[in-house]
Amino acid sequence: MCKVRQLLIFLSCLFTLTNSTNVSSCISNTPCKCLLTEDSFTLLNCSYSLPDLPLFNSNTSLNITKIIARHALIRWPLHLCGYSNIEILDLSGSYLDAQYMDLSCVSQLLFLNLSNTQIRKIPNFRRYGLKNLQTLDLSNNQIEILDGSLLRSLNNLVTLNVENNPLKYIDYFDYILGLSSLESINLMSSSSTLTTKKQLSAIQWANLAHKWNSSNKYISIRTNTFSLQSIFPNPDQFQMIPLDLMKIIFQTLSNSTFTTLFSTPSCNCVHLRNYQRVFSFTYYNKNLSPLYQTTTCILPNGIIHALFKVHVQF
Repeated sequence: MCKVRQLLIFLSCLFTLTNSTNVSSCISNTPCKCLLTEDSFTLLNCSYSLPDLPLFNSNTSLNITKIIARHALIRWPLHLCGYSNIEILDLSGSYLDAQYMDLSCVSQLLFLNLSNTQIRKIPNFRRYGLKNLQTLDLSNNQIEILDGSLLRSLNNLVTLNVENNPLKYIDYFDYILGLSSLESINLMSSSSTLTTKKQLSAIQWANLAHKWNSSNKYISIRTNTFSLQSIFPNPDQFQMIPLDLMKIIFQTLSNSTFTTLFSTPSCNCVHLRNYQRVFSFTYYNKNLSPLYQTTTCILPNGIIHALFKVHVQF
């Protein structure tokens, strides 16, 4: 009796599995295989053979919340709007090098992967109303300009990955830093010339500090092409930012990693005192944040160098 019961349970599980997961050749005349479950489908072995996503009946499509189509498409999928309830969309490795891109009908997206798709520009996310988007991966593409104004509506964005693009400059960087939920930005670039189009002013930094203070947040920025000093006001403008706000700025960015300066800047005693309002300097602290690199500067006599390893006091 016990064996019969176990057999019935096994057959029941097998029936459920067979009906919930179906691997088939879903698109004729292509090498594609479809892995279809109750709430997701994955395209396998397509090898860039598809001009579009497959369409199922309306009930099936509305239940889909996850689409994985890696190395599958040769253009932007026009059938995407048939899946209006998707939360996870991975088109990585597909060939999407086109001006046309429409995400307006998938407003519930939480995760979007457009890495390695040959796109050359940041999509204009202001058009799409992706208020729930938390992860955006644009890595390994041909993007040269990171325009923060196109991302400013993504207030639930936690992770932004633009790694390994030939980035030349960042515009409206304050809009990106001001995103209320952002925790991680990967700007590791394949270019050696990345700069910010316009240095953030002392007022902009002060405004960011006020936002960050209310949310008690940290932002980790990873870059190999520009220094912290290149986006921060000159030391003679430090007095325009209250000390408590300066501490918030450095605390928020304390897990970030910038490159060191390419040349030794000049400095004077006034500049050093301004730095000392925020930093204490030590040679032997083993727990330095990765943000703060060894810093040198040349005093007015042209001979004396000030060498500091900086550690923030909070």
